[in-house]
Amino acid sequence: MKVTIQGTLQEVQPVQEFASGFTKQLVIIATESKYDNLIPIELVKDKVGSFDSIQVGSTISVNAYLGGREYNERYYISLKFAELNDVQRNVHEQQVYQAAMAPPLPTAQAKPQGKQLHMEADAGNDLPF
Repeated sequence: MKVTIQGTLQEVQPVQEFASGFTKQLVIIATESKYDNLIPIELVKDKVGSFDSIQVGSTISVNAYLGGREYNERYYISLKFAELNDVQRNVHEQQVYQAAMAPPLPTAQAKPQGKQLHMEADAGNDLPF
């Protein structure tokens, strides 16, 4: 079953690598509800690193697969990352992003060649004639 989770990116944990070659990463999303809910979402295989360019504190919306399993007569729920729907960058990150995407400022142009102003031609002479 696919679910959508909206909240603030709280933490991006380091990638875990296992001897079998399997890789996994955990991200924590804090939902905005009456009670603080910290939702762990697993990123596995090719999804690992999907949050590398997103800063902690950004508001995000993700789709995840809800799964469950039984182990020793206990039941566990897991959320596996499917896709990133939306990212609303925090104010500082947005300013950095906009600065990086802004077109370059025009460079100063050289003075036109040809006639020179009287003051430029006689820069060392303070006489008006």
